[in-house]
Order: sequence, then C-alpha cells, then structure tokens
Amino acid sequence: MSKNVRAIDFLDAHINQPLTFGALIKNIRLTEYENMTQHTFASEVLGISKTRLSDIENDRKGVTIGKAIELAKILGQNKRFFVTIVMQDMLRKNNLDYSINIDDNKLSPA
Repeated sequence: MSKNVRAIDFLDAHINQPLTFGALIKNIRLTEYENMTQHTFASEVLGISKTRLSDIENDRKGVTIGKAIELAKILGQNKRFFVTIVMQDMLRKNNLDYSINIDDNKLSPA
C-alpha cells in the first residue's frame, strides 16, 4: 500500500458498512502511520494505553465528544468529522436510525 494513502480514501474503497470511530482510528493508524503497532501508536502518538486503543479500534468502547476532538487535533484531522462519527456511533448503539449533520456556524448570543 502506498505511503501516501489517506485513511478516509482507504475506507471509502474497502468498506460497505457504516463507518465507526474505531474503524476510522484503526485505518488512520494502518495507512497514515504506515502500519504502526497499536502499542507505539497508543503510547507515542495518542497518549493512551494500548488496551484503550484496542478497545476503541474494535468498537468495544466508545469515546466522548471531547476525546474525539482531542484525538482529531493530535492526528491533524477534521474535528467536525470525528465528532460526527462518534455521535453516529452513539445513535447506532442505541438503535436510533438518525443521521447527524454538524454545522460549523457558531451560535450567537441571544
């Protein structure tokens, strides 16, 4: 696989099911970080334990919206996209067939 493959392009081409936050993180690790091990990626890049990363990648445990924003910043990814995926995961886990659309416009004070 090419060193310059973007994770989202890889996912787009190889997955026919809803994108989960775990799949997103795993594919970023495997593509943009050139098959970096979970241990190295967790400790040196994300600052979390290998066990926590494994739980995230395998969709055993989710992350909060705040953690999604933090990870997006660390990985140089779009915060809105990460938050959208985390919120979609939350809805899916609660059997709610809703779609999330996050607007970048800030709310102005009333």
